[in-house]
Amino acid sequence: MSQFVFACFDIHDPEGYARYVELATPIFMREGVKILGNDEAATAISPGLKVNKAVLLEFRDKAHYKHFFSQPDYIAAAKHRDAASTITAVRFERFSPNIA
Repeated sequence: MSQFVFACFDIHDPEGYARYVELATPIFMREGVKILGNDEAATAISPGLKVNKAVLLEFRDKAHYKHFFSQPDYIAAAKHRDAASTITAVRFERFSPNIA
């Protein structure tokens, strides 16, 4: 079942975050991760949430999700992301109604 990751970023170092994007984008493409949403002018609707970017990713299944985040080149790229931003993220499954 598809796995989604919704991530919100509070970017405090735009140049460092741009380096992450430069390194990570080819990895997303190589690994077949679908980028369903990417908004660099995101608006927080939850009180107290600081966000200026939001991303929605889709992975084929949980194994694909785990594989992607264990890739050494992605782990190296993510160090730039973590140094340049504060991230809030959640993973969740595709909705599947149980209709009897």
